[in-house]
Amino acid sequence: MKHKIYYGIFIFAFIFSAVALIRPAPASYAAKKTKLNVKKLTLTKNDTYTLRVYNLKKKHTVKFVSADDSIVSVRENTNKKSAVITAVSLGTAQIRANIYNRKDKLVRSLKTNVKVTPYAVSIKFAQKKVKLALNDTTKLPVIIKPRTSHEVPLFESSNPDVVTVNSKGIITAIAPGNAIITATLLSGGQKAECEVTVAAPPSPTPDSQPDPLE
Repeated sequence: MKHKIYYGIFIFAFIFSAVALIRPAPASYAAKKTKLNVKKLTLTKNDTYTLRVYNLKKKHTVKFVSADDSIVSVRENTNKKSAVITAVSLGTAQIRANIYNRKDKLVRSLKTNVKVTPYAVSIKFAQKKVKLALNDTTKLPVIIKPRTSHEVPLFESSNPDVVTVNSKGIITAIAPGNAIITATLLSGGQKAECEVTVAAPPSPTPDSQPDPLE
């Protein structure tokens, strides 16, 4: 009887091991797809951006080319897996990352469409004055003309100890007080200002005193 039990356990262990061996590899071990970091991009004239190819196989090489160098130019980096593109003039151009095997045969072409927009000529905040409670966070929208421009202004706070601002125009109230947020167009120097007031927290109410008549 004991021999039958041991035999059954052996058969079960053998089948379990076989199933584990033939089980397909998890998705995490599957080969990762070669791709570019972006498929489409909008730049302002004279802006630069680094295109990168991810998961490039060791046996492959890549060559970056522009469909129109007069709109977007390409300068390859020394690591051969990335290239710096520059917005030269208004328009749209396609950048291709051509992938070759060891025999210099083209095996794949990755594409990114790049749109080049004009400089902004004016900027203003949607609001000239903003009030925040302590620790509040909000974004200060800006109105840029022409609307076709995607130029990103430089944001600065006159008093970072009171209000901080990041590169996207998001402000955070740090302490009670006032600060001026300035947005500057680097292409022409045009500026816009918004006054931000951080309100002091309400004073705590004093504890109620007991009625002397009680």
